[in-house]
Amino acid sequence: GNLAYTVLMLLEKRVGWLFGIVASALGVWLFWEQEVFAQVGLNAFYVAMGFYGWWNWGRGGDRDLPITRASWRRHGLFVVLGAGGTLLLAWVLGLFPEARFVGLDGFVTAFSLLATWLLARKYLANWAYWIVADVVAVYLYLRLGLNWYAGLYVVYVGLSVSGLVRWQRQWQARQA
Repeated sequence: GNLAYTVLMLLEKRVGWLFGIVASALGVWLFWEQEVFAQVGLNAFYVAMGFYGWWNWGRGGDRDLPITRASWRRHGLFVVLGAGGTLLLAWVLGLFPEARFVGLDGFVTAFSLLATWLLARKYLANWAYWIVADVVAVYLYLRLGLNWYAGLYVVYVGLSVSGLVRWQRQWQARQA
């Protein structure tokens, strides 16, 4: 599900949001079983953002919502929000004695929330934020012993690089 979602997103296909909704609902269950609660919340957020992305991208068809670039000032805001979200989530997660790897969990969650919102708004930079979040996620999942999930996220890193290159070309073509 998530591989199909990611490929369809990099191809700018609205139907990808439906794959994301289903895969994220399964993620809620998986991470609940692992007691990685920020990841549970993150996947629940993905479900909600899947519906928002489906709606937002569908207002004019797959390609009518243009890819946009953020200013450096806006990137600064995004990084501050991601860092602040990481600290807040790590603190909240630290209140639960059974929570594991709260700093890593908080980072992956905060930056994935940010990247998902950027994707739903069709910001080119969503892919760069995904690359960072997914690299850290690989490390987190290896620490949790979820080697197969870590391997999947290595694939996501590659797909995010492809998405960044493809969307950059699409953005440049629209500027010409």
